[in-house]
Amino acid sequence: MKVARAARFFDAVAERYDRVYAPSAAESRERMTRVLAVLPKEPLRVLDLGVGTGRELASLFDAGHVPTGIDSSSAMLARCARRARPAALVRADFWQTPLPFAPHAFDATLALHGTLAHPPDRSAVARLAAELARVVRPGGWLVAEVASPAWLDSVESWHAPSDRHVRRTGRRVCVVEDHVVGLGIEAHVLDASEWTQALLPDWSPQLRSISESEWLLVAQRV
Repeated sequence: MKVARAARFFDAVAERYDRVYAPSAAESRERMTRVLAVLPKEPLRVLDLGVGTGRELASLFDAGHVPTGIDSSSAMLARCARRARPAALVRADFWQTPLPFAPHAFDATLALHGTLAHPPDRSAVARLAAELARVVRPGGWLVAEVASPAWLDSVESWHAPSDRHVRRTGRRVCVVEDHVVGLGIEAHVLDASEWTQALLPDWSPQLRSISESEWLLVAQRV
């Protein structure tokens, strides 16, 4: 199966994404409640990395925030733009720096539902962290949902739906294969020390356990 870049993969699965990849509505609300709880309560300018179909936008609007979404997939953005309260949307690959935003344009940035799992190379997370430090004001926030190494350790025993398969290909890497579209996307998992090292010195990071296989990464801009 061909391993595709994020834009091509998510263009291909966009029509099915909310049905087969996204968390349930109840789980999405629970996740957003957790994310919003770590952010200041005043209105924030929020950059949503990998906004996708925009499932989290309603919660951000309800909390009084002003979101901007960025995504490399035009098909996902097209679905996002049809939401009742659409946000400002930018089509761009956030791994390709510089980001198309002015310095200190945002108070916070989010990377939810494994958005950061698909870096193009080993140094990409550190480059992105440095670039986010440019576009997020000092004292601002980065909040991300990231898989822990325990998630990858469980891949072999995971009973995937018939249209999908997760195939481990290395110590910290796997390929998520979609048999409907005939494409796969590579996913990488970092350990706690690797996340910390990638975010320093511009961010002060903490990893909070969500479950046995997932962390909430919360970092404040130094």
